[in-house]
Amino acid sequence: MKQLFENILLIAGSGRNVGKTTFACEIIRTEKEKDIYAVKITPHFHEPTPGLIEIEKGENWIIYDETNSSTKKDSSLFLQNGAKKSFLIQSKKENLGEVFNALRNYLPENNPVIIESSGLLEIIKPGLLIFILPDGECQKKEIESRLEQADLIVISDGKKFYPPPEKISFTNKWELR
Repeated sequence: MKQLFENILLIAGSGRNVGKTTFACEIIRTEKEKDIYAVKITPHFHEPTPGLIEIEKGENWIIYDETNSSTKKDSSLFLQNGAKKSFLIQSKKENLGEVFNALRNYLPENNPVIIESSGLLEIIKPGLLIFILPDGECQKKEIESRLEQADLIVISDGKKFYPPPEKISFTNKWELR
């Protein structure tokens, strides 16, 4: 059975550019007084941008501490919107369990954490799972099981969301208002 992490809000979506990062940033902005830690997990490996400090590395994964709040990268946008700390993880899917265990060393147990990742759902049970679907998208077979697990399905045009991010809050755990 997957371990429950009530302080983790997991944001997944049906592909790229559906608004996952924008949705996360809006939650961070409205809840920033709560010292939110934000994490972007990607299977794509690329050269680090200025401000990404490698803090741990394993076979097929790297954890970076984002220190630059002035780029257009997702991990930088988290800082721009008020995250106390932001991490970028590059990891192959089969290494997500290992990299998540390493990441836990950098996350306080009780602070709110927002993680943008679809794959992590197979490893942990988050306090709240939000699934972002683009407006007008039909349900695809490959995302059906994730939709069934979602606590909230959000429809997005990439900039506006229904229901809005203000429906989510953190008081010792992530909750829907």
